[in-house]
Amino acid sequence: QITTPLLVLDPDDEQFFPGQPRELYALLPQEKQILGFTEAQGANGHCQPTGRRLTHHALLDFLGDHLPDRGP
Repeated sequence: QITTPLLVLDPDDEQFFPGQPRELYALLPQEKQILGFTEAQGANGHCQPTGRRLTHHALLDFLGDHLPDRGP
């Protein structure tokens, strides 16, 4: 019943929920995007702990693309 666009984060070396981001992504019926994070980016592991800047950039870009423009 999810109707809003969703961004699913999928870091390499996920130790708590390996494979679950891709399972969730496959089940989502509406607009969706999956974004992987790699060791080469310095952003692997649960919640991308060493790649927070990259994570924040990705989240804010996604929100910027999907939230209505409120103007100046």
